[in-house]
Amino acid sequence: PAPAMAEPVPPRMDIAPRDAPARRSGDIVSSLRRWNPTKTPKTTVTLALYLFGLFVAFVARPPVTITDQMQTRYFEMMDAADAVDAAPRAEAERLLADASMARHRAETWGWRFNSERKAKVHELRSLEKERFKQAEVYRKRRDAMVKEAKGELGLWSQLGIDEAKAMFRKAYERGKLFATRSSYYDTFWLIVAGRSDDSMVELLIRWGFTVLSNFTVGMFSAVINFAFALPSMIATFASTGWASASAFFLVAVVAASSVAASLLLLLFGTAGGVVYGAVAAGPVLARLEASGRERERIRMI
Repeated sequence: PAPAMAEPVPPRMDIAPRDAPARRSGDIVSSLRRWNPTKTPKTTVTLALYLFGLFVAFVARPPVTITDQMQTRYFEMMDAADAVDAAPRAEAERLLADASMARHRAETWGWRFNSERKAKVHELRSLEKERFKQAEVYRKRRDAMVKEAKGELGLWSQLGIDEAKAMFRKAYERGKLFATRSSYYDTFWLIVAGRSDDSMVELLIRWGFTVLSNFTVGMFSAVINFAFALPSMIATFASTGWASASAFFLVAVVAASSVAASLLLLLFGTAGGVVYGAVAAGPVLARLEASGRERERIRMI
């Protein structure tokens, strides 16, 4: 009789073929090749603005070149601004600082409930306001001269771009500080109020999403604060028209948004890799925790 043919062994579905990564990368490449920017205008515009913002933030050079003559004129005007009313302005600033310090020392605990101390605080506040007005006169005079000096270089010069970058850096640091502090507090309460039957994987995933949400809020607030503070910086440059100021504002906000989005993309990508690894190692960790609980139960018996 003819030998019986062996039945084909069905492939195991839990084992990926060796060419699976290459196939996935090929699918991504083919999807990019088939992508038509005209069919997805919103995605195309968003991606273009994102790349444009990164180019402005890290690659582009200032459109206005500072010449030696412009730089010399700028330093001369700044020296003149610093020299104007130097002595009375310094005296006014000193008197204002003394009045502020005296008012701060008088505002001790319970001063609102003591009529004598309350009258003293109101008197010091009035003195502080009066000295602030005196100092503000000299400040405005100097600020006007500084504005003219900065206008000599222009808003689109290296000076204006450096000031905008420094302003965003401060806003970014405040947003990062908020996200870090919030993550510390949330981690503390996550550990304290966490359930005892939670696995390590669940705890890590919840902690990761908490950190991501805090940094998302922090970067969003950094961009918003930068956008609100930018007009005051633009106003310190003389001879800046509305069109130029509006264009500078839009370009700066787009660049700041691109930098913040890059940080968030990096964090979300890292978190995605960590979550993928945690889920992949979940069964192993679950078995280890189960064996540990079983040993503990046997030891208690």
